[in-house]
This record gives sequence, C-alpha cells and structure tokens, in this order.
Amino acid sequence: MSSSTTALIAILLAAAIGGGAIACVATGMFDSPTADDSETVVPDVPQQEDQEEESPSSDPEEGTDPSTEPEEQSESISGLTITCVSGTEGCYTITQSPSTGEYTLTFANVSEDTEYKLSGTLSGCIVIEAGDDYDFKLSLSGVSITSSCSAPIVCTSANNLTISAAKGTVNTVTDNRAEQTDSDAINASIYCTCDLKVQGNGALTVVSKNNNGIHSKDDLNVKNLTLSVTCVDNALKGNDSVTIESGNITLSVTSGDGIVTTSTDVSSKGVQRGTVTINSDEGDTVLAINAYCDGIDAAYDVVIDDTEGNSATVTITTYAGATASEVGVTTAGFGPGGAPGGGWGGNHGGPSFNQPGPDSNPSPSVSFSCKGIKADNSVTIAGGTVTVASYDDAIHANGDVQMESGSYGSGNVTISGGTVTLSSSDDAIHGDGAVNISGGNVSISKSYEGIEGSTVTVSGGSVYIRSSDDGINSSGTIALSGGYVMVYAGGDGIDSNCSTRYKAIVFSGAVVGIVSTSGGNSAIDTDSGYTYSGGEVLVICPQGMTNECLNCSGGVNSIGAYSTVSASSGSYLTVKSSSKSLMAIEMPVSLNNAFVLYLGSNSVSFSTASSSSGLSEVAERLYTRTNRLKQGPHGPFPLLPSRLTSLTCHHPNTRHPILHPSSWRRENGSWISSVMQEMRDEQAAYARDRSDPSEPFPARHPQWGVRRGCEGVPGAES
Repeated sequence: MSSSTTALIAILLAAAIGGGAIACVATGMFDSPTADDSETVVPDVPQQEDQEEESPSSDPEEGTDPSTEPEEQSESISGLTITCVSGTEGCYTITQSPSTGEYTLTFANVSEDTEYKLSGTLSGCIVIEAGDDYDFKLSLSGVSITSSCSAPIVCTSANNLTISAAKGTVNTVTDNRAEQTDSDAINASIYCTCDLKVQGNGALTVVSKNNNGIHSKDDLNVKNLTLSVTCVDNALKGNDSVTIESGNITLSVTSGDGIVTTSTDVSSKGVQRGTVTINSDEGDTVLAINAYCDGIDAAYDVVIDDTEGNSATVTITTYAGATASEVGVTTAGFGPGGAPGGGWGGNHGGPSFNQPGPDSNPSPSVSFSCKGIKADNSVTIAGGTVTVASYDDAIHANGDVQMESGSYGSGNVTISGGTVTLSSSDDAIHGDGAVNISGGNVSISKSYEGIEGSTVTVSGGSVYIRSSDDGINSSGTIALSGGYVMVYAGGDGIDSNCSTRYKAIVFSGAVVGIVSTSGGNSAIDTDSGYTYSGGEVLVICPQGMTNECLNCSGGVNSIGAYSTVSASSGSYLTVKSSSKSLMAIEMPVSLNNAFVLYLGSNSVSFSTASSSSGLSEVAERLYTRTNRLKQGPHGPFPLLPSRLTSLTCHHPNTRHPILHPSSWRRENGSWISSVMQEMRDEQAAYARDRSDPSEPFPARHPQWGVRRGCEGVPGAES
C-alpha cells in the first residue's frame, strides 16, 4: 500500500470518529517517494459540514465546549508548524516534488475570511488560492521559507492578502531561483494577483537572488513592520500603487529600482492608479533605498509627507557601486547642451575665465535612468526628511509620458514642507512642468543645475543651491516672492529664457543671495529683462556679462545700487545703509574686481570684512539663529567652519552674548535650556521686524550664509 493511501485511510477513520479540527498524523506521509509515486499528496481534509449530525461532547478531551471559542489547531510537518487562527480549517494540502524534495503548501477551498499562522522552516513554496470573495491572512511567526524551484509565496486569488510578521519574531523568505526571463513567469520572491498588505510588529527579510522582491499586480501596502528586501530587480512593485504608512524599511537593489508602479488608469471607484505614497499615518516611517537604477519610479505621482504627528524619513542612494564597464556607458555628448553635460565649453568644474567653479559634473554618463525620485506626472513633498544622493536627477517629474487616459503628465514638482537634502551629478530638481517651493528647507549640496523647470516659483521656505552650471534655470518665468534663496553657481545664478519683456525673472519678496563664479555667465541671466517689486537681492559675479544684471524694469538706479569689489574666500560681503548692515554673504570663493548688485535700496554701500564683528547685533542674531535651526536639536553640530566658533556679538543694551554653535552641548541627553530660551528670544525679535511673523527662520547652508539686518529694532547698531 502506498504512503498516500495510508494517509487517506488515517484521515477517513479520524473523520468517522468525529471531534473538532482534524490533525493529519499518517505514518510515512513524508517518506521519500517510491518508484511508483510521482509525488506524495495529502488530500483535502473533509469540511465541518460533513459532521453536522454528531453533537460535540462536553468532555474537553473528546470534543469542544460549545460555550467557548474554538482553540487554534496546529499541525507540524517536516519542520513547519501550521496553525489555523480563524476561518476555514484544514483548507490546505502539501505535496513534495520527487525530483527536488521541496514541498508545496497550497491553501484552497476557502469558504470565509481565513487566517493561518506559520512557524518553523519550509524548503519549498506556499500557494494561496482563496478565491475572489474572501480575505486571506498569512501570519509569519518565526518562519524561514526557502525555494529553489518556485516563487516562495504566490497568491493566485483572494479578495485581499495580508502577510503579517508577528510581534517579536524574525522571518525570512528566500528565492534562490535563476533569473526568470519568460514574460509569463512569476519573477518575485512574494507575488500576489490581488491587493497585498505587508505588515506586523515583527521583522521580515525577503531575499531574491536573481529576481524581484515583493510584487503585487494591484495595490501594495506596507506598515509597522521591520522589512528588509534584497534583490536584483525591483524591491517593491505594486502595479496600481505602493503605499508605506509606517515601519522601518530597507531596500537594497543591485540591478533595478527600489519602488515601482506601472498603471496609469483610473479605477471603477475613481481612484487614480500608479501613485507611490510615503507617509506616517500608522507611526514613524524610516525608509532607506539603495538602488542601482531609480530609487522610486512612479507611473503617476510620488507623494511624501509626515502625517498624524509622526515622522517620515526617506533616504535614497542610486547608482551605488556602478562602474563604466558594468553598464556600458557612453562618454560622448559632454559639450554644451549635453545631458548631463555642457558647462563652460565642455570642462566640468575647474577654471573658467580664471574663476574656479564649485563641484564638477562627473563623467561618464549612463545609458539608463538612475534618478532618486521619479514620477511620470508629479512629485509632491509636503513634509518629512528626504535625503537623496543620485547620479541622475535627484527629483524628476516627466511631462512627456502619455497616460492610459490619453493625457500627458504635468511634470510638476511641489515642495511645501519638510527638510529636503539633495546631491546629484545632474539636476537636483527637474520638472518638465512647474517647480513650486512654498515651504520647507531645501538644501542642494551638489548638482549640475540646481533647479530646472518650465517655470520656477519660490514663495516660502529656504532654498540653498550649489551647482556646477546654473543654479536655477527655466524656459519660462522664475518668480521669487517669499522665503530665502541662496545660490552658489559655476554658471548663471538664475537663468530664464522667457521671451516676455521683464517677465523672465520677478523678484517680489524673497531674500536672495547669489554668487556666480564664471565670467562667461551672470548672476542674473535674462535677455528679456526682469522685474523687482520687493524683497532683498544681493548678487556678486565676475565682470563679463553683467549688463543682464542691470536689465531691470524701470532701471536699477531707482531701487538698487551696484559697484565693483574684491572679496576673498571666507570674508563677508556686506551691504550697509547709514552704517547699519542690511545684508551680508559669507564668501565661498575669492572673486577679484567682481560686480556686486543690491536690490532693495539705492542708498547703500558695499564693503568686505574678515569677521562678522562689524555686523549689527540683529544680523548676527539671525545668522546664528539660522545655524541653530539647521544644526541644533534637528541635526549634528557643527557644520560651520571652525573660524566662526569663537565669534561673539553683544547687544549694546544688555551686553548679553549671542550664542554660537560652539555653545551647544548636551546635558543628560538634552540641549541646555539657556540655548532653547535664546532661540525663543530670537524668534520674538525676528518676528517684530517681519511683515509675516509666522514665517520660519531659514536653515543655513553648511558652506555659506546670508545675514539680514533690521532697522528699527532697539539696539540694532553696528
């Protein structure tokens, strides 16, 4: 008699005896297959309705007390413990491959929402066929699943599938298969045809040695758990959407993208598909992506925000460890107009008209996309801490991709909050449509062009740009109406190609500082002219193309002043009116006989100093306050040059020293209260001089800063 026949007899006898859930205990059930057995099969367990005529015994050893909830029923098979937590009991079969010895655990014939718990080890795979009407939950409670022949976990049908890592447990799912090249093959370690939720308070590690990590053909949702995905191709892929609501997620991809969506249609319920959403709805979110290609590649939108009072931290690195020989790169096209290329006659960084440029744009260029955050419609950052280091654009929104509706993406990038730190060998922020910054702190430490869009608007927040070519570039209007904009550029500081007279660049309320180092470029570059109606603007650049800096509607002389100065690196270029400092730039580079322009008053003078002691107390206070906001309780200290740590400045009335970065220290894990009080005092003084008291202090760029003095504040004297 074969082992499968023995198993069948044992199960039928148990069914005749009666009782609650049936445990399979057949002898020899998982013996090695004989020559007569193609595979070992455990048939479906009879359903409970087949036993309705027998009343359960009141004896707890013989039956289940009907007044109590049924206990979880478990079965241990070849190192794997299977427990029915709720729903349809015994709805699984196990088969063993005679050629590989791996098992296939199949859940089917589900008649209600069902949950099963797994613990132990399984050499093989799990298949879920729950039908389209019922939810199925797979609770992983200290389980290790390894497969070399099939995808470790596959759901072919269910209303929704939930995979949960039980609290305090460590779980692993490993796909050892070769690369799946067939278009119809399942090429992910965890694959689902319905909505998939991956959650829990435990840990889940997914390894796919030659394929994708986790893939849902519909929506993919991740929350709460500690999730690590290491794979060759895409780590998290949801065709319709990917949403991360909380958890600690680490994605490591050696040849593909970190997070991917592919659909762009609208569901029957009116929901736009293709969006990647990262928030903190269910708790703090920490997401780290290390991807060879794109960090995030969304078919529609990318939305990042810190919500529900929790934090959201996103860190992305792309093109990690890639070399030219690995990817088949091209080195042509690095003259003007190359992408990424151009830059002072084809020379990246280095001298240009005898003036040094900032960071160079490295070669070679790659033949595939390796952007940090990419969307085919729009990118929105409303909050959180976002850090991107990418070889290609750090943030990119396409406007030339056609959606399934027939329309094209907007190409818009919107930043309204959060702390965004970007480093790119190409553009830091690129929008085929409009780039709008209304809040938050945006710091671009390295870029070819800092911000590029069809239009660029800064109405709030703080923007710090370091670029080897243009700081801000647009084919349309660049509008700076609020907030703080500081640019250190090897090319043009601000460059608009808009042809509308005096509408190329509009200064209407922002505090703007520009240092441009190339004599073949200009701090303000526009053929059609610009308009000034408010704010404060201080720019410095070499002689050469300075006429464009003076091409202002109504003329510069009525609203500003210009001159020639020489300033050494580390000195302070200062604008004064009646001996009171209005604005100052700490020079990041030496410029000789440079052109300097100030917009905001025509009765000013320019000077340089080797220290900040000549600045007004209010300017100095604002300067140190911006440092503390950037590097105090919100980040490590110090980022300032050491020469600044000993500086002090005294209020002429109170003689109270203004605290500097070196004054920050921790006592019992907290920042000292005197510093916090000083911050509050400075906020109050700053608000007295601002038309909008709610406007936040700007964060200060690590390399250079803008100081702003205030007339009319008691004691604000040089």
